[in-house]
Amino acid sequence: MIGVLGGSFDPIHFGHINPLYELSDIFEFNQIRLVPTYNSAANKTFNASANHRFNMVSLISSSETNNFVADNTEIVKQNTSFTYETIKIIKKQQNRDDICLIVGLDVFLNIETWYNYMEILKDTNIVVINRPGYNIEKINNMSFEILERITSNKIDFIKNEKKQIYIHKSPSIKISSSQIRDVIKSGNKPLGLIPGAVLTYIKRNNLYTGK
Repeated sequence: MIGVLGGSFDPIHFGHINPLYELSDIFEFNQIRLVPTYNSAANKTFNASANHRFNMVSLISSSETNNFVADNTEIVKQNTSFTYETIKIIKKQQNRDDICLIVGLDVFLNIETWYNYMEILKDTNIVVINRPGYNIEKINNMSFEILERITSNKIDFIKNEKKQIYIHKSPSIKISSSQIRDVIKSGNKPLGLIPGAVLTYIKRNNLYTGK
């Protein structure tokens, strides 16, 4: 099974990375593809260019200690990114159907507003990672189509022919990209928040300084 995590990665940090190590152990992913967004369907603005964000993801993916792959699918398209379309492209490129979408709880709670979200539910397994400041109980207010797919059984999630949603309750890591950008802008170092290679890249390219 291949995991797919999309996001701004502005910059990528341990709040992204650490839960992925846990998921790799649980589901034995062949790889986890990290997909930086080019244009956000939610009109989110980015502080670093798409190329810089992809380069930072590539630095993390180059490590032999993980199974991450930097994926430029949305950057190559150079238009608004829809998860439904990205998944279709990756399935075709990789010539396999066992794709698992990985999303944070903050993102998942808005999935009913996504383009073709029902098709995503039908065609793709989803793992939801809890996020600090978000109440996981809010999932209970979501649609029946979502609630009927939720499982806490790993074996059922992997082997069931019907695509399902697995809620992964990892230790809450209180790190955000905005927090890191604020630390850098103030002239301090975000120690313990991002890998050293990413911090070196940020310093070398004078990112997030506000200058």
